[in-house]
This record gives sequence, C-alpha cells and structure tokens, in this order.
Amino acid sequence: MKYSILALLSSSLFISPLAFAEFSATQELQQGCAKVTNHAQRGQQYYAQKQYHKAIPHFEYQAAWTAFCQFNADQSHMAHLSDRDVAIANNNVGLSYAKLGKPLWARAWFLLTPNSKISQYNLKQLHLPKTNKQLEGRYVTPAGFGQWNTINISKTTQHYKISFDGYYFGILGLINGPNMGSFTTSMPHGAKQAHYAHDDCKIDLKFSQDQYGRKIEVTQNASTSGCSFGHNVNASGNYYQVEN
Repeated sequence: MKYSILALLSSSLFISPLAFAEFSATQELQQGCAKVTNHAQRGQQYYAQKQYHKAIPHFEYQAAWTAFCQFNADQSHMAHLSDRDVAIANNNVGLSYAKLGKPLWARAWFLLTPNSKISQYNLKQLHLPKTNKQLEGRYVTPAGFGQWNTINISKTTQHYKISFDGYYFGILGLINGPNMGSFTTSMPHGAKQAHYAHDDCKIDLKFSQDQYGRKIEVTQNASTSGCSFGHNVNASGNYYQVEN
C-alpha cells in the first residue's frame, strides 16, 4: 500500500490584565489553528509543483500546529484532530525533505510518530547514506510541537566542540514561547563519549548508531537547577544526525 501526501482537511466592565492575557492567548490559539488547513493546502500545491523548498515551511506549520491544537483541544475547538492527523503532517514534512535529497531530516520527521503505519512505510522507503567516521554536524531530538533540541558538533585542531540548545514548550508554548537552556563542552579526537558538569548538574553524551544511523545518547541526572536551564528543560534523549 502506498501512502501519499495528505492534508487536514463577560458581564463585567472590568477585565483584569491576567484575564485579558488569557483571552488573547486563546484567541491567538484559535486563529493559529484556523490556518492549519490553508497551510496544508499551500504545501500540497508546492509539493505537486516539485517546489519542495517552498512546501516545507507550510508543512512545518501544519505539523507544529496540528500537534499544538490537538494538545489544546478544549480551547482550540479542534477536538476532531487525531494522532493520524499529526502523523500525516509530520510525514508531509519528511517526504518533502526526502525529495530535496535530505534523507536525514526526513528520517527525523518520520520518527516523530514511529508507531504510525505511514511513518513506518516511509522509513522503509528512505535511502539513508552510509555513516562515516566524521562526527561533525547537527543532531536533533524532539522538543515537542514540531520543534527540536539540537546538538552541534564542530572539529577544532585539538578537540570536538559540542554545543547544546534545548527547549521546553508549555501548554501554550508556541504562543508564549519556550523555556530555554544551553551548554558547551568538548571531547578529544578519537573519543566516543563526552561529559558536562556544572554544580550538581551532570550530563553524559555517548556517540553510537542503530538502524537509523548515527546518534548521540544523552543522559542528564535529575537536577535541572544546577544546569542553569529554564524550567523543565532537559537534555536527555536520542539525538540523530541530520546534517554533516
């Protein structure tokens, strides 16, 4: 069976600043959710015209806001959205990246919904490049709502420089913005493990690979305050290489 691109089809005179902020956020949520179908259709049009680089921003909006509106279904009035709708949106982005010759990014988007039959089919069709010995590049793991935590690896004459940027998106994270955190550490040439420590924060990074390619397994201890990250930002996860 072949899967193709699909789309989603007060009585008081005084309002407190907090109530007004909540009302504005709800309005912005509903307005953003109302645009999902239009972005999906625009993405389809560009995809059909083989203008994949133009399709991707529209499909990324579809993916991010489909998940976001489903999560906030009570306020977004989008209770009809299902896990399948989220998987379709993610796969729209992934298929566009695959057409652009960027299979590593395509894999990352398919793996957002790994239990979906659509994702599983597209992963099997994906032609991934052979892994080489070079560790440099960008690695990502999901941060929620179509966003990514990233680790960038660059090579210097003495070591590898490792830079992390992470996010936590709360209930209205796409509207109010995420909490953020970052750190930088290094790793000697030839090594496959790195560490970061600050106060009582300890983070271990281990380079490995599986059937989907090269990845970094990151484990952070229970402490978040010692890392100086924003609230609920956590570096733990499997980061797959998407650029090299």
